[in-house]
Amino acid sequence: MRVLAWLMALASWQSPTGVDPHSAVRPPPPSAVGHPQSEVFTPAPGQIVRIDVIPIDARGRILDALQPTDFDVRDDGVAQPIEAARLMRAGDQEARFIAIFLDEYHVSRGETDHVRDALTRFVDALGPRDMLAVMKPLDSLFTIQLTAERAAARAAIQQFEGRRGEYEARNAYERNFMAGTPARIEAARTQVALSAINALAVQLGTVDDRRKALIVLGEGMNRADRHRGLEYLPTIDTIVRSADRGNVAIYPLDPAGERSDDAGADTIRGLAGKTAGQAFASDIDAGLRRALDDSSAYYLLTYRAVRPDDGKFHAVQVDVKRPGAQVRSRDGYYAPSPDDALRAELLARIDHPKPPAPLEPATHVSTLIRPWFGMARGPDGRTRVTFVWEPAVHVPGERVRRVPSRLMLTALAPDNSVLFNGLVRPTGPGTLDGGTPSARAVFDMAPGRLRLRMAIQDAASQTLDSDVRSLSIRDMGTGVSIGTPEVMRARNAREFRALTETAVPVVSREFSRTERLLIRFHAYGPGDVRPQVSARLLSRGGSAMRELPIAALSSGTAEHEVDVPLAGLAAGDYVIELVATSEGGNAKDVIDFRVTN
Repeated sequence: MRVLAWLMALASWQSPTGVDPHSAVRPPPPSAVGHPQSEVFTPAPGQIVRIDVIPIDARGRILDALQPTDFDVRDDGVAQPIEAARLMRAGDQEARFIAIFLDEYHVSRGETDHVRDALTRFVDALGPRDMLAVMKPLDSLFTIQLTAERAAARAAIQQFEGRRGEYEARNAYERNFMAGTPARIEAARTQVALSAINALAVQLGTVDDRRKALIVLGEGMNRADRHRGLEYLPTIDTIVRSADRGNVAIYPLDPAGERSDDAGADTIRGLAGKTAGQAFASDIDAGLRRALDDSSAYYLLTYRAVRPDDGKFHAVQVDVKRPGAQVRSRDGYYAPSPDDALRAELLARIDHPKPPAPLEPATHVSTLIRPWFGMARGPDGRTRVTFVWEPAVHVPGERVRRVPSRLMLTALAPDNSVLFNGLVRPTGPGTLDGGTPSARAVFDMAPGRLRLRMAIQDAASQTLDSDVRSLSIRDMGTGVSIGTPEVMRARNAREFRALTETAVPVVSREFSRTERLLIRFHAYGPGDVRPQVSARLLSRGGSAMRELPIAALSSGTAEHEVDVPLAGLAAGDYVIELVATSEGGNAKDVIDFRVTN
């Protein structure tokens, strides 16, 4: 529920039960004082704080060539060393960012012509690079754009019409959600105006770390009443926080001057002092010039404040060590809070979601092949995987016999890197790896999930079927373990002599009594320790029949082989049990096979 509340607080719009028609706008992540979004939550030794200041001399001119040592900055009364003091200039070469909010609900009709004329002169005086946006209370933010093009701004200014004290509904929204007594309509209008100002401040804050000016043209409004269900709607404090985060200075301009309602005017005028802006009454032209001049030249100070992220307001006092100098700056800033951190994380996930995982083909086990997968200890803690396959046994009665002759194998690691991609020939009795392509695929991978995709082809390279599956590759780098045993078969003495180290294991586990088996396997202990190994021939029921002699394939290696003649065995099912034992533990593996007549 708290997450939902935070997300609702971010949006500058309302459900139909509220009074705000504005579309949702996502604010930038909160920084220490609302400047660059790229430096939101800086780790120790301190929180980066950026604050803009305007130092002027007795004649009102900006003091240039000031150094960090010329400023005296106190954060909550504690002097702070200034890391940087940049003089920011804009105008002909750099753009100034200005937004104007025309509060039609809180401007009297008699002031309309005066306001239009002043705003038109202001727009005409802007430079070609200046970015401007003009907004009215019921405008959607999706239609408001900061732009150097002036036609839309001039059109909005010409259509501006004060409606203070006039409660006739002019559109469906006003008829449905801003009806009732004058007091109720005024409350609704106040909420709409506050939400619009906040949304515009948020929109300006997404530009960059430079100072932005938000001109609020209205005769003042009362504070919005808080009712149950409206706790998360923008308020004056919300506007201050949004302006603080986005480095937005607010300039309230009251065209009625002393004729305006004092209480309501003070509510809006207070935004100026809290956001480093200025309030003007009557003299609209002077207020507009001040907003433009302040955006043209100012200093951006940077320092580090060592404190927890408490979300509280921290007062900042800035002075310049020059005789007669005056300084205008914001009163302070809101430090980010844990809620801000969570909100920033949620919005970052929304703005930059994880890329969707590529669609994986559905798992499919082909009936045309019989695969075998072997595992052994590989280099650098990886596992060596061996793959061989045989065509499946032909089923009598099949109308169409499809005989696979080759297989295109693609092996993928969990990170989608390709471990093997190539052609693999079928294995069988006496098959050797002397030709190209090989009758086996061998590759190394870290323990994890192995994904395999196989295209099964006939002799003409036409695809007969596919096989898609995944395997869990175990870690064989620690403890005692036995690699997957490889079974080689020979039908005569010549084939048995040919079973060298390059012989390819067979997949079949059904053999004739005339054949002879050679079983090779690796046994590993912790580190370089070689475990003791043994092999037994068991009946199908698990009864021991005899011990099988084991020979090391080469001295000092972990590879062993077992010679198993089948001539002395009756037809039936048997098991060969392999055991590796050391001080670190033991491991066991079994091979089931059948002997036919």
